[in-house]
Amino acid sequence: MVETYLSWYREGRMDESEFRSVTTFLAQSGMTVKHPTLGCGMLLDVVGEQVKLPPERILELVGLSVGPLCMQFWLSADTDVVCDVRYVAPDTQILTFVLGGLTENEQGQVEDAIQRLIQRELDRTIALLVDLGGETAEEEDDALVLIGQLPTGPRPNRVQFRTDRLSAVRAVLAGAEVTDLSNGLSALRWQ
Repeated sequence: MVETYLSWYREGRMDESEFRSVTTFLAQSGMTVKHPTLGCGMLLDVVGEQVKLPPERILELVGLSVGPLCMQFWLSADTDVVCDVRYVAPDTQILTFVLGGLTENEQGQVEDAIQRLIQRELDRTIALLVDLGGETAEEEDDALVLIGQLPTGPRPNRVQFRTDRLSAVRAVLAGAEVTDLSNGLSALRWQ
């Protein structure tokens, strides 16, 4: 099943305190690491089963970059956003928020929260990739954002790059509609 997702590419590995700052900011938009009724955080294991942990432990594990982690942000006691957190050498942290199963309003809430987050973290933001059908492969997303290589198959619906970084991805500009968002970001769309 294909699912809509947003991938935030960020310069530098977040340590525990930086990730705490991100989660605190998202909590102000209603996306919390701590389950509203159970009082714990949830990681997802390799088969998708929930592993209950104190939220502080999840923040610590992300800060240690022990490997890719899959966690949940909670909008309510029964509504969550799965977030894959991974680090790509030499210096990029990627948070991918999967929006499958959310209503249109909930998707809007999450996208708005992520947009505000990247504005707050603009100096560390590389790009925000939006794929409404979940059609592009992770490695092609990474190649697009990190080395400016267009996917050979389906392309994401849009990518927002920092406007001052567009010259670093000249190859992806070919055939793209570029819109300056007037907030330090430019959106690229392909036909």
